[in-house]
Amino acid sequence: MRCRRSDWRFWGLAFVWFAIPMTLLAQDWEQHILQVPQPDSCKAYLFRLTEEPHVAGTEEDFQVVQYIKNRLIGFGLQPEIVAYDVYLPYPRAVRMVITRPDSFVGPTPEAGFPVDKDSYASNVFPGFNAYSPGGEAQAQVVYVNYGRPEDYDALRQLGVDVRGKIALARYGKVFRGVKAKVAEEHGAVGLLIYSDPADDGYMKGDVYPNGPYRPEFGVQRGSIQYMFLYPGDPLTPGVAATSEARRIDPAEAENLPAIPTLPISYGDARRIIQYLGGPNVPKGWQGGLPFAYHTGPGPAEVKIHVDMDYQIRPIWNVIARIPGSQYPDQWVVVGNHHDAWTYGAVDPSSGTAVVLEAARTFSDLVKQGYRPKRTIVFAFWDAEEYGLLGSTEWVEANREFLRNNAVAYVNIDVGVAGKNFGASATPGLKPLIQDILARVNDPKNGRPLLEQVWRAQNKKKKALPPGLFSRDSLYLRFGDLGSGSDYTAFFDHAGVPSLSMGFGGPYGVYHAIYDNFYWMSHFGDPEFLYHATMARIAALMVHRLANAAVVPFHIAQYAREMLKHAEKLQKQFAESGVPDDIALTAILETCRDWLSEAESLGDLSNLPGDLNRDVVNEMIMDIERAFLDEKGLPGRSWYKHQLFAPGLYTGYASRPYPGLYYYFKRKNWDKLASEIVRVQERLAQAVKKTRELRELLQSAGKH
Repeated sequence: MRCRRSDWRFWGLAFVWFAIPMTLLAQDWEQHILQVPQPDSCKAYLFRLTEEPHVAGTEEDFQVVQYIKNRLIGFGLQPEIVAYDVYLPYPRAVRMVITRPDSFVGPTPEAGFPVDKDSYASNVFPGFNAYSPGGEAQAQVVYVNYGRPEDYDALRQLGVDVRGKIALARYGKVFRGVKAKVAEEHGAVGLLIYSDPADDGYMKGDVYPNGPYRPEFGVQRGSIQYMFLYPGDPLTPGVAATSEARRIDPAEAENLPAIPTLPISYGDARRIIQYLGGPNVPKGWQGGLPFAYHTGPGPAEVKIHVDMDYQIRPIWNVIARIPGSQYPDQWVVVGNHHDAWTYGAVDPSSGTAVVLEAARTFSDLVKQGYRPKRTIVFAFWDAEEYGLLGSTEWVEANREFLRNNAVAYVNIDVGVAGKNFGASATPGLKPLIQDILARVNDPKNGRPLLEQVWRAQNKKKKALPPGLFSRDSLYLRFGDLGSGSDYTAFFDHAGVPSLSMGFGGPYGVYHAIYDNFYWMSHFGDPEFLYHATMARIAALMVHRLANAAVVPFHIAQYAREMLKHAEKLQKQFAESGVPDDIALTAILETCRDWLSEAESLGDLSNLPGDLNRDVVNEMIMDIERAFLDEKGLPGRSWYKHQLFAPGLYTGYASRPYPGLYYYFKRKNWDKLASEIVRVQERLAQAVKKTRELRELLQSAGKH
């Protein structure tokens, strides 16, 4: 059929009529993402998620799994439950008896408060440390401050020995598993860990239920698994804990502690510390109890009894996907764990609510025609509290695919505990976090969060720096990744660029029965404004990672930070008597070469139209992978990343160049020299890949 000119005019106008709204819609996805998340939705999720305590592997935990699954189905997604069989202990009985000079049987149960019905629950596990071995220990007590290696060094200088004694450490500074490992290394026969009021109790402010801090008998539960050696199921290191998996004997599991360990409140710790003799504690060791602290040993004597029920138990991850329209095999994963030691309003359910709201946001977009270029994966992990079990087993099951195809992992654990934003990330993703904070406003004053965070980090500076909102410089400080949350397997084992973020605040009821809906609705985020804001941040970040024509990974920032870390370590070498023939010269030169190559790349978001972006993206994604070494780190082969890992004696905090630090602290100069060569080779691979990218851009006429 022949069309008249008037017909062409009609169809041309129709094309313009329909095409312009679609173009505007495509450009307006970010604005829509900012509008969808709502405080009331987050509040409803959190109310349901915190109805009952839900320790990993329990019936209550499975009910939470079903709730998450049903919510995702209601959004229009098709979630699946991925189960693993893992080695989980539950407490049968825990007891702490003071035998001298007083007589007391504890621990004292956490107190109930009339304003908080959940504080009277009878189905909460008592305070215990997961993966403590069962058994008994009876001995005099030695106060070891935070239980770090340097604390034991200070005791040695005072002539105090913990061998054959029970160590009493306060929570803080390092991961509790490190406290157990160091006590074991120094010959202690048992360990008590308590929360001192100076750290999260009345020395900080009003205690629960009048304020957000830990009351007298609040107990911090938690795992003491040596996840800094390897996380996940202790009996299947490196492989997924399926029903068919080969399991090692528990006696062979290197990440299981050897001495009975028990957490207690500062109300119970007071009964011990007040009866300690020996020297006054060193400077900085005095806590918040109303008397002078002494180290011991004795005359206070304690008996610890721990009876644990170790079994292979099921855990359940919930996974949902929105398939990518152009690159379905490239995944952007956003995750949070759903298990909790008690009700878990802050840890982790605030994050669970945020990820659910982000999933609802994307489902709403999909209904309006949104199709992400890359696949978006929503993951809700189980048994994180025990030692990152759910996420680790899933990564171990899918490691090769993730290593080759995952673009990034976005982790949200404690989503909201206040109004102070914080994040840690692989250096290449830190500028992206800053970009997102420039786009999202603080819900209280309407100012960009970028400005809020900058002011919080630079309290003495009144004037904002010029160009604060440009992408040319990183103005905000974000941490490096160590361990302690579900990014660990993605980043340290599979080499997936990762970040972890959330809003913090005065949160003193960590892992106590009081981490419940009442606490959140009165102290953490009463109006649930920051829950919705966190959902906006997470959704916007995932959107950009899933749709960017060129993956927003800042290579120059990575090179710049690794150069700074190398310079800092070189200074430590010089101050610590490392032989002159062992230096980081080669690493420093390689980092400078890498920075020079990376800075010459320019703005990768503005590439020539005829340049193959698939090739560019693959080259960018190869950068993080370059830092993996299948041999792993010295003393812990599960950790493959050569530039970052949790410190052996920090547990959570990051240790840049961990292999170098390992031999440096042991003064093994021959091994250190070899390790320098190995790390330099990894960095040289990054230089090579960056140079190849620059040459590709040059050949395409970009420069």
